[in-house]
Amino acid sequence: MRKRTVDPDRDDDLLVAFRDGDPNAFRALVDHYQARMIQFFYRLCWDRDRAEDLGQDLFLKLMQNCRRYRPEGKLSTFVYRVATNLWIDYYRAQRPHRRLFSLDQATHDASPMDLPGHEPAPMEIASDGEEKRQLRLALETLTEPHRIVFELAVYQERPYAEISELLGIPVGTIKSRMHNAVAALKQQLAPSDGQQRPSESDGDAQGFSRRTGDGR
Repeated sequence: MRKRTVDPDRDDDLLVAFRDGDPNAFRALVDHYQARMIQFFYRLCWDRDRAEDLGQDLFLKLMQNCRRYRPEGKLSTFVYRVATNLWIDYYRAQRPHRRLFSLDQATHDASPMDLPGHEPAPMEIASDGEEKRQLRLALETLTEPHRIVFELAVYQERPYAEISELLGIPVGTIKSRMHNAVAALKQQLAPSDGQQRPSESDGDAQGFSRRTGDGR
C-alpha cells in the first residue's frame, strides 16, 4: 500500500482524512509531526523520556478525539493547541517550585519587543556545545509563561497571532514576554568580563527579528 505523504505548503488536514476512513492518514500525521513535537516537549521539560511520553499522549488525544474534530483553520495550529494545552496541564500537575529568575513584574511593565540589528540574539550567541549548554541553563531560569512563548516563537517558528490564539492572550502580551525573555537570556549569556561579544552579521540578526516580529 502506498505511503501517504504531507505537502507542508497545503497543510493537508490528515485528521479529517483519518476521521473519514483513510487508514494511512494518521500514520502520515505522526510521521510529519512526531520529531518536532518531541523536541517541543523536550525543550520545556529537559527530560527525553518524559518528552516522548508527552508526544505519545498528544497523538493518542488526537486519535481519540478525531471524531469530534471540526477543522477551523490549519491542522498545524490545532496540533500545537493540543500540545500546548497538554504541556500546561502536565506542568500545573507537577506543582513546580518557583523559578529562580522571575520576569513577572518586568512583563507587566514591558514594551513590545525590539531587537536592533546590531545586537546578537541568544540563539546566535550559543554557537558551540558549551554555549548551547549555557543557553539551556539560561532557558531554565525563565518563568514558564516566558519559556513557552520563546519556544513557540523561536524554535517552532509560530507567528505571534497564532501564539496569541494558542495561549488565549493578546498579541501585545506575547510581544512583551518575548521582549523580556530575550533580554533575560542575553543578560544570562553575557560574557563574565563585561565585554560585549562581537556582533553577528546584520543579516543574521535581522533574520531572528523576522522570525519573532510582526511580519511573520
